[in-house]
Amino acid sequence: MRWPAALLLVAISWALPGVAMAAEVSPLDVVEGWKTSPVYVDPTQQALLPAVDAERLAKRVAGHEPAIRIAVVPTAALGLGTKEEAAERFVDTVVDVQQADGVYLVVFGGSITWGSAVGVDTPIDEILTDELTKHSRSDPVGLLDGVLDQLKVPGSPGGSPGWLWPLVIVLVVLLGLGLGLRWWKRRPGKDEGPALYRPSYDVLPDEADTLDERRKLAREDVTRFGEELDAADVRLDGVDTASDVQAAIDAYSEAGRVVDGEPDDLRLRGVRDTVAYGRWRLAKAQALIAGTPAPARRAACFFDPAHGMSVTDWMYTPVGGRAREIPVCGSCQQRLSGGTR
Repeated sequence: MRWPAALLLVAISWALPGVAMAAEVSPLDVVEGWKTSPVYVDPTQQALLPAVDAERLAKRVAGHEPAIRIAVVPTAALGLGTKEEAAERFVDTVVDVQQADGVYLVVFGGSITWGSAVGVDTPIDEILTDELTKHSRSDPVGLLDGVLDQLKVPGSPGGSPGWLWPLVIVLVVLLGLGLGLRWWKRRPGKDEGPALYRPSYDVLPDEADTLDERRKLAREDVTRFGEELDAADVRLDGVDTASDVQAAIDAYSEAGRVVDGEPDDLRLRGVRDTVAYGRWRLAKAQALIAGTPAPARRAACFFDPAHGMSVTDWMYTPVGGRAREIPVCGSCQQRLSGGTR
């Protein structure tokens, strides 16, 4: 049932205390944001959905029939109850306030994504379920693009125009020579080797690693990624991999610039994300050459990025520690599940 907007302004404050009072953002904020753009991003969530991606998604859905509205809000907006109950309650309230047919997609931080189709015959639940198997909850850009692809919304992100790739190839070669020289100067000695790697995820109380230890591990990860770039099969023999290769090299350069300094904890997390993005773009280039589907954008395996990108998220409890959700590769998933999938 749709309530008149005037009544909702009064009703939300007492009917949904878990949303209107405890949350950093309310359904009214979302609807107000949609007055200027079909994609609303709460200011606290701009790292999750950067402005450039929000603007691109807004252009993609603008004027589409049926209307598509997207919002990215903090997890705190869920309020009370289970995540599913709270997400459904929040989206239903947004629909009632908006009072318009269409497809509604709301991302609640890195916790849950909820959709609703109002007045249209769109299996949004099935589409979201399918896309969530391809993307981690920390990748709302890939998830939302995938949903829009299934909704047949034009404007799917692609590579650079064909006429640009010869210029990009020249830049790739020049940058590759420079990076190769840099790696040669920084390569480890014959008695050195990579330490057992654990990414710099948010430290929980049971974890004992220090900032210096995470700095060291981050530098090792960047060095390892440089070695992967150097050894990668990214021939440009008629396959347009230039944009992906360039993005991977740019990610390596940016991560290297940070770890060459004295990064703090916040910048270390940025290094992790930058290297993960670079590995994904490199994997896309290799998939193009092999003629296989491009991999979904996911984080690297928590236990060792050398295992490759993760295939799922897994609840893991270290000995004497607290449970946390981590990204794992296929082999680690099989090991953790005792040999079953």
